[in-house]
Amino acid sequence: MPHLQRYRYHVVDDPRAHEEALGPETVRDTLRGFGEPEADSAEEAPEPAIEFHSPASAARFYLSEMLQEQPQPELRSVVREDRPDRVPDLALLDERTQEATATTIVRFEQTHDEIPVFGTAAIVEVDRGNRLVSLDCRLGEVGGVSPVPELGGTDALARVADLTGTPIDAEELPPPALTYVNHHDEWRLAWHLRDVPAQPPEAHRTDDQRGHGLDPSPRDDFPLTGYLVDASTGEVLWSYGMTPTATAVVPVSLEGDDERSVHHRFHGSEQAGFYLLEDRRGQITTYDLQYADCAQGNLPGTALASRNANLGGDHRAGVSAHVNAARVSGFYREELRRNGIDDASMGLVSTVNCTYRRRGTPRQEWRNAMWWRRRMWYGQISDGDRLVSLALHLDIVAHEITHGVIETSSGLVYQDESGALNESLADTMGVIIANWYEAADRHDVGTWTWHIGAGLGPGGSPLRDMRDPTTTGDPAHMDQYVHTPHDNGGVHQNSNIHNKAVYHLLTSTDASGNPLLGVDQWALLVYLAMLRLLPLSGFQDMRKALHAVTKTYLMGNAALRASVASAVDDAYGRVGVRADAPG
Repeated sequence: MPHLQRYRYHVVDDPRAHEEALGPETVRDTLRGFGEPEADSAEEAPEPAIEFHSPASAARFYLSEMLQEQPQPELRSVVREDRPDRVPDLALLDERTQEATATTIVRFEQTHDEIPVFGTAAIVEVDRGNRLVSLDCRLGEVGGVSPVPELGGTDALARVADLTGTPIDAEELPPPALTYVNHHDEWRLAWHLRDVPAQPPEAHRTDDQRGHGLDPSPRDDFPLTGYLVDASTGEVLWSYGMTPTATAVVPVSLEGDDERSVHHRFHGSEQAGFYLLEDRRGQITTYDLQYADCAQGNLPGTALASRNANLGGDHRAGVSAHVNAARVSGFYREELRRNGIDDASMGLVSTVNCTYRRRGTPRQEWRNAMWWRRRMWYGQISDGDRLVSLALHLDIVAHEITHGVIETSSGLVYQDESGALNESLADTMGVIIANWYEAADRHDVGTWTWHIGAGLGPGGSPLRDMRDPTTTGDPAHMDQYVHTPHDNGGVHQNSNIHNKAVYHLLTSTDASGNPLLGVDQWALLVYLAMLRLLPLSGFQDMRKALHAVTKTYLMGNAALRASVASAVDDAYGRVGVRADAPG
């Protein structure tokens, strides 16, 4: 897709920085040669000290200083010559503080003529003193294209409707937005259409084509697709799959049995004599759809309710979903320091006893679970004389919720290799979180299970196996990468290549055979690297992101940092993800 230039920097790689974050004056001195005297310097007044009022203002300064010195015009183009401190062609998206590294990540998107440039991003990491730690950007020099569209957004949507053969109601979609995109080394002005519930014909999945391995869902039959449509010619340039995409309240103690008959205590609330699966303090709410069709997208008026604070075995599906949602939310909050799914206090909503009736005759069994419309939906499978909710599978719960984390952080495009990375990171967090709560010894990976969706695949097999992807017929090396128009470019199959790399990483040992890092530390590094990814990042980008966060996280421990970096290289090298692949 877009041809963009990549630039990365980290103070650990700069021998002149001595592994210390760089302040603004030091950055300027670094670019001038670290202290080399300038002509007539004795006659010039010293430059005033530079102060920043926010991480964002510091990030803009460092980008302008670093980018204007780069040889590639694509990188220099975002810096305005008359006011280089402004970096005008980068629009602030967000800034997030990370306690584990005591740094703040500031994320920008490139614009040109105030129009976004598709696939671009710039990430700057600063410490608590707003000093530079690292930066990573993918940028382009837009030129040779008019900012004035000849085709309206409604007309662009009509071209997509013609291509897909699907009627599309513009009123139900986000408004079309103009964007620049580099298409086959030529810049185009395009309409960016998002959340379109229609796929191009070649992407349609039939029942015999592999996807996630579960029953079809509304996410399969009503897939959300992004389109780029040339704003002059109406040509559909590209399509891609879109990611499936605290209050001061005293909680009420509830209890009940899950789908495995394990008794749990958990938080809820009380209202008019009913006890609700609504933990307002933890922002965890669970609804019961009572086997209605989830494609309607509607929730009941209240959370799942019981006359008794002890639900017993009457609401096993709801208890399973509520408890597992709290576990996933708790892991992200306590181990990874993330404030909700979106890191901005977003509540976690789950819905159990869902059906999907578009395919086949109406039935209560629906073998699926999904993150869709910013909440969780759970189906159920038959187990003898009763239905068992998929909410009992903590790895599936964590996998799907992680799609929400990715959707609200790096925004990995759900197509081809970036989509496979999206799926793999969801698998990774699913396996880590499930074993964190369910393994015999959470700190000993020798006691872990590496299956995703145990028993949910054909003949009782797992959906995927991180330790040995070949057991489920999936690729385990880049030499086996599957090129297909189906399943958004084979995202579920190709994810296993990266899964295998993560398995090598989590099981890595030092020379004495001891774990190189604790699994909680590996989980943190994977998570921090995930936040540094750009929308079109692939496996090699994840390898580099892990190197970058390792440099920050272990900045004061050169020996361990080198060992971890070596483990990253070994893990990715063993699955054919090269260090020198194009960025």
